[in-house]
Amino acid sequence: MKTRITELLGIEYPIIQGGMAWVAEHNLAAAVSEAGGFGLIGGANAPGEVVRDEIRKAKELTEKPFGVNVMLMSLTQTMWPELS
Repeated sequence: MKTRITELLGIEYPIIQGGMAWVAEHNLAAAVSEAGGFGLIGGANAPGEVVRDEIRKAKELTEKPFGVNVMLMSLTQTMWPELS
């Protein structure tokens, strides 16, 4: 199926996984991407190293596109001091 979204994201189907915090980890994101959708790692307000590790693990499981959902407004804004 070809749509503007599939062409923009380089995916087969116009399906974008929800970036569900603490549930959407590398295995789910990679599986969605492998199935032709756009997988998302739910970064929530996790520390940067945790998110980097999830990205590395997803890259080991798929060469297809995936993304990371990051909450910019969070109670723990110490994670992003440059935005405060």
